[in-house]
Amino acid sequence: MNCKMEAHTTVHPTEDLDKVIKALSNVFDYDDLIITEDQITVTGSSSTLCPIKEFLKKRQTRDTARKILTKGLEPNLNEINFKISKQAAFAGIINLVEDDLSPLGEIEITIKTKKPEEFIDWLCDH
Repeated sequence: MNCKMEAHTTVHPTEDLDKVIKALSNVFDYDDLIITEDQITVTGSSSTLCPIKEFLKKRQTRDTARKILTKGLEPNLNEINFKISKQAAFAGIINLVEDDLSPLGEIEITIKTKKPEEFIDWLCDH
């Protein structure tokens, strides 16, 4: 499944940069890591999202994930936007969230693909 993926999160002054990088590394097999003054961005392709796909399958949360991903679908832009918990990611858990639950923010993910509905089917495969 072809796509371009970008995930970013803010690094607050009270956060340890290495821990934020670990949170991203726990959930993405990213191609590039970009660190700026207050943000970290990772980029990649569909293979970057394989850990998420496997986690959804193992935890049997694909139906819930499908609902959240469908809500984040922007068909005119051929993209899907969603968030995962930064705190959960640090612990190696993938928790898709609809709102910012933590004062430290979440990891925001954008997936650009020509066939977003098919991509959701691939990621949430039964």
